[in-house]
Amino acid sequence: MEVVAQLLPAIQTPLVNKFYQAHKARGKATRQDQSWVLKATDIVAACRVQHVSGAYFLSTVLVAPEYRGKGFARRLLTAVLASQPRSLYTFAYCHLSAFYQGLGFTVIDPVALPQELAEKYHCYVAQGRQILAMQYINPDQNRLCCE
Repeated sequence: MEVVAQLLPAIQTPLVNKFYQAHKARGKATRQDQSWVLKATDIVAACRVQHVSGAYFLSTVLVAPEYRGKGFARRLLTAVLASQPRSLYTFAYCHLSAFYQGLGFTVIDPVALPQELAEKYHCYVAQGRQILAMQYINPDQNRLCCE
């Protein structure tokens, strides 16, 4: 199956939300988010990058159930990570830690998070979510900022 990763224009945000709603995802994209999708004919995976307190935050990574275990999340996130000029934070479920580490994320102490993200993190943990604070630093970040 031919799939393409792409950043959707803000006007297409409702398409991502329709995908999230169909698969009962917790998050909802806004027009201010970067909404990324992996598409064949339809969306098979999506995620969003939010700008929170001057930081970039990866959230709502979702692959449609029938496409899981086929490398689609890796393909989508590889495209997303390659496009980010700065570091990116995420909260990964503990059972997905190795997956995210394989993409270049590292586990960080939640105290290292920007304040608004730290507040979100502690709220999610208080709700019983088994998550880790993680950070991806683009290996080209120094090159991009110093040229």
